[in-house]
Amino acid sequence: MPDTPGVSVCFPVYNEEQTLRAVLDDARTFLADSRIDYEILICDDGSTDETPAIIRAFAGEDARIRAWRHSRNQGIFATFEDLYAHAAKEFVFLNSTDEQWDTRILLDLLPLTAAADVVIASRRDKHYPPVRRAVSWAFNALPTLLFGVRTYDAGAVKLMRRDIITRCAIVSRSPFAEAERLIRAARLGYRIVDYPVDTKPRRGGQGHGADRRVMWGAVVDLVRVWVALH
Repeated sequence: MPDTPGVSVCFPVYNEEQTLRAVLDDARTFLADSRIDYEILICDDGSTDETPAIIRAFAGEDARIRAWRHSRNQGIFATFEDLYAHAAKEFVFLNSTDEQWDTRILLDLLPLTAAADVVIASRRDKHYPPVRRAVSWAFNALPTLLFGVRTYDAGAVKLMRRDIITRCAIVSRSPFAEAERLIRAARLGYRIVDYPVDTKPRRGGQGHGADRRVMWGAVVDLVRVWVALH
């Protein structure tokens, strides 16, 4: 795909031994055959299972894979930001390793970058229980209500122009950072679209989106962003 932009394919990882090997093997095979100008970045957030060994094996086999490990668990916000900071290509594709999203959706998202700077692979069905579903709805409704920016599915996999990350300094310190970055990008004139996809239920790891500490952190960050932008 010589006419497509370069992509840093990023994987945040924490205790994903159940699915990690299959996800990485599939991503590496697909990307190597795609002719996309790519790199694979893997950040292990202090896993305590066999995840580090799996990552070491993969990173040792391919020069286009860069991997590193946090000495202790720092949380999803720090892991995302670490991956963003290391990305070197024109676009960043932040995926998961729990098999919810197939890395091959990148082929559907890349053509949309001709008219968009951020493409969100929004989930048609999030496979959430009722409480988690309500939290997710609020997480995406409040930016529209308070900032006039539609974030679609801010916690979903997305393909984003890397200069958005370098230009948009954020104040959030929780997963609300993903919504804040979209809010700031929209205010700078970047074009954001969504591409609805069918995803699978989470197979590996553990979701923390409805954790009380995470939710409280998101509320605090929402106030921080409101103050910073007003």
